[in-house]
Amino acid sequence: MDQQDQGIMTYFEAEAHSFVLRIWRENREDPDAPAEWRGWIEHVQSEQRHYFRELGEITNIVSAYVGDMANLDNQVFMPIQPKSEEK
Repeated sequence: MDQQDQGIMTYFEAEAHSFVLRIWRENREDPDAPAEWRGWIEHVQSEQRHYFRELGEITNIVSAYVGDMANLDNQVFMPIQPKSEEK
């Protein structure tokens, strides 16, 4: 890996977030009621754990750490090598 590649990887690592996710199925007291999925997601760097009852909450939890995905710097996603022109 050359120096430029190392610099790019260092940038990505500095901007990276890691999460651990655990989900489980809980049966309800009423045997005729459907089971409920629950879980937690832990942000590794801060060691903060967030519990949820709906899978849609995962997006909200992650977004709280990484911000609005639409506002990310476009240069992060630019290719390192330009694509060859298609003929």
